Amino acid sequence: MVFPIEEIGEEGLDFKLVLKKDQIVVGQTDLNLNDDVAVKGTLTRIDDNVYLKGGVTTSVVTSCSRCLDALTYPIDSELKAHFAPIDDRLTSLNEVELHASDIDVEVYEKQQINLTQSVRDSILLAVPAISLCEKGCKGLCSQCGQNLNHAFCKCSNESFTDPRLKILKVLKDQFSKGE
Repeated sequence: MVFPIEEIGEEGLDFKLVLKKDQIVVGQTDLNLNDDVAVKGTLTRIDDNVYLKGGVTTSVVTSCSRCLDALTYPIDSELKAHFAPIDDRLTSLNEVELHASDIDVEVYEKQQINLTQSVRDSILLAVPAISLCEKGCKGLCSQCGQNLNHAFCKCSNESFTDPRLKILKVLKDQFSKGE
C-alpha cells in the first residue's frame, strides 16, 4: 500500500482497496487475520505533510481470555495518521530528541507513503485486551484445566481451600451458627 506523494492533489486522493490477509503481518502469536482487509480513506497533502483519514474492516481469530477457545472478532476501526518527511540531518545523528507532538507522526522517505504499518496498528488497537467467547464464559478449572463450558469436572464441585486458611473457615462456620 504505497502511494507516491505526487499523486496526492490539492483535492486529496480517495482510495478503496482490499489487501489479502497474508499481506499484513500481525506479529502476535495469539492473533491471526481471518478475512482479507478492506481499507478505504482519503489522503490529504499540505506542503510536505500528508494526512490519512479512513477505515479498516476485517475480522481476526483470537482466543478467549477465560477458556482459551478460538473466537472470531470483527474489526471495523477508524484509520488516522499524519505523515511527515524524514529529516536527513536527524538520521545522521546518533541521538534524536522527540517532542510530545512527534509521537503521532509517522515518517516517509523517497516521496512515498506506506500505509501498511498504519493499517496493522489500527487492527491491533481495535482488538479488546480481554476477549470473551460469550458473556457468561465459565473459563477453565483452576485445578485440572477442564474447559467448564464443555463439561464439568469432579474438582469443580469441590471448593479449593488453601490448608492454611482452614482455621478461618472454622471460625466463619462458628460465627454463622452463633456460637
